[in-house]
Amino acid sequence: METTHERSTAITRRDFLVIGLGLTGALAAAGLVAPIVRYAFPKVRADVAARVLVASTSQLTPLGEVVDFEYQETPSTLLQLQDGTYVGLSRVCTHLGCIIKWEPDNTRFFCPCHAGIFSPTGEVLGGPPPRPLPTLKVAVEGEDIWVEGWNPS
Repeated sequence: METTHERSTAITRRDFLVIGLGLTGALAAAGLVAPIVRYAFPKVRADVAARVLVASTSQLTPLGEVVDFEYQETPSTLLQLQDGTYVGLSRVCTHLGCIIKWEPDNTRFFCPCHAGIFSPTGEVLGGPPPRPLPTLKVAVEGEDIWVEGWNPS
């Protein structure tokens, strides 16, 4: 008489729960470890101090036109002040991160989200923004206007 031992390949409820809980635990652990790894090993950006040609002096008139551009993935703007100097500013409102707009008739920057008002140099004139706009280092060489990085805040 031959006896054959048939092994069941069906998964039991207990096996299913053990596998499910194991996978859930592994995913939760990965979710907790990932931010720690990103903090411990930050991305080093090659464009941190990138020098970028933004405009020519002929594109700007005192407190008239602005040149909008992106610098290191940040919407930014460049304008010429009454004294002939150039200023580069972030266009991201310091209140909640909305994109500000230049109002040439009022010679100011305006945040349409919560009525934040900034001067041509980025200082807060009104509304809820808690601090001035971040500024860029601007260099003029001949007719070319370059942005060379962010000014320390």
